[in-house]
Amino acid sequence: MTNQLGIELNENSYKVEFEGQQYLAGDVVSEEYSDFNLSKESMPHKLAIYIAIIELINKANLSLHNTELHVAINAPINVYKNSQLKNSYKQFLENNNRTITIRINDKSYFFNLNDLTICFEGMGLVYESRKEYSNQSSVVLDIGGLNTTMCAFNGIHPDFNSMIVSNLGSSSLKSKIERELVEKYGVAISSNDLEQIIQKGYFTHFGKKVKESINLIKTIKKDHLESIINFAKQHGYTFNQDKICFSGGGAMLLSNEIKSAFPNASIVINPQFANVKSFLEIIKVKYAS
Repeated sequence: MTNQLGIELNENSYKVEFEGQQYLAGDVVSEEYSDFNLSKESMPHKLAIYIAIIELINKANLSLHNTELHVAINAPINVYKNSQLKNSYKQFLENNNRTITIRINDKSYFFNLNDLTICFEGMGLVYESRKEYSNQSSVVLDIGGLNTTMCAFNGIHPDFNSMIVSNLGSSSLKSKIERELVEKYGVAISSNDLEQIIQKGYFTHFGKKVKESINLIKTIKKDHLESIINFAKQHGYTFNQDKICFSGGGAMLLSNEIKSAFPNASIVINPQFANVKSFLEIIKVKYAS
C-alpha cells in the first residue's frame, strides 16, 4: 500500500517523489494522461528514464553506490542534428550535474548521471548487425508513438541529410481510428477502449463484435502507412536501397499493412527494442578498454 495515495500499486506501477513533487507512472496511469508533447525534454520522460535505470539495477542485483552507469538515450532527429538542443536535452537528463535524489515506491535512491550518450531515433538494428549491413544501402523507418523518423544508411554510416521526422506516429493513427469510430457509431471511446480496439482489430459494443469495424480499421491503418510513405517520398526517398527496415512499436500495429506494401521489407523482431539494442552496441564500443 502507498502511504498517502491509499491504493495498492500493481507490477509496472510506480509512485515517484522527485524534487518535492509526487507522481504516478506506469500501468496505474491511464493513457488519457499521457504526455503527447513531441519534445522529450519533459518531466514524464525524465522520470521514466530514472525509473528504468533503477529497475535495471535492481533486476541485476547491483548497488548504485558501486556501479558505474553508462547510459545511452535516444533523441528525435531534429534534436540530434541541433547541437544546442542536444546539449540542452543532455543537461536536462543529467539533472544539470546535480545528484539525482528520487524516491520510488517508498524507497530512496541517489545516483549521478554523467557523460550521457545521445543517439538518434531510427537506428533500428543497423549498428547491432554491422556485418549484415556494412556493404549494403538501407532505409530505416522507425514508427514511434508520437512521430516517425526516417534515415538512409550507406553501410553503417547514416546519411545525415536524409534524416527526417514526421508527426505520423501511432498516436496519430489511434486518433484517426477513434474519430472514425465515434462518427460512424456515435459512441464514446476512451483511451483504454482504443488500445483494446487496435490490438484486436475490431470494435465491440455492448458485448457484440461490430463486424463492419474490421474493414474500417484496416482501411485507416493502410491509409496511415501510405501517409508515412508519401511523406518520405516528398522528402526525396525513393526506396531503391538494398534493405528497407521498419522498427518501433508502431511497426507492430502496422505489420500486415507493411507486409502488403513492402513484401521484401524487414520488420524488426521486437521492434520496440530495436533502438535499445543498437544503443547497447554503441555503448560497448564507446567504453571498450
